[in-house]
Amino acid sequence: MTRLFPLILAAAALLPAQNIGVGIKGGIPLKDSYKFSTLGATTLRDGDFVVGPMFELRLPAGLGIELNALYRRGAGINSWEFPLLAKYRFPGILIRPTIGGGYMFQRLNDIPGLDNRNGIVASGGVEFKLPKVRITPELRYTRFNEQRPSSGILTGTNQVDALVGFSF
Repeated sequence: MTRLFPLILAAAALLPAQNIGVGIKGGIPLKDSYKFSTLGATTLRDGDFVVGPMFELRLPAGLGIELNALYRRGAGINSWEFPLLAKYRFPGILIRPTIGGGYMFQRLNDIPGLDNRNGIVASGGVEFKLPKVRITPELRYTRFNEQRPSSGILTGTNQVDALVGFSF
């Protein structure tokens, strides 16, 4: 522990120099990863909304790390998603294009036989920097690692969301 203390002290000294953003992110699914099978036909049921808190650590050179806790509701299915993304902001003053990628953990509720799954996430958008708030509309693509049929529900592997983040 005594060897770890100088490292913790150095990290704590550097953190105030970084810009930390806290806010909310929400939007709608454009392509949801749930399909319902009835009488041999498969129809896509889009979710109603996606919303949750966001935390972002803005690093130098346009880099950043973003963590969300997103609640997804729709088609009788509720889930929690926890994406962790590395982000890059292209140069700009008021408007900056952004790209990102990372990992997502999803906890499915209300579906017998289905619980957790993982996937990779890619995002692209634009950040508008206003005096007290940053507004970040983005498209986010998630590729889940598996499909498991259960109770007439086939979990797909692809998901696309249109999201808007407000951070302070």
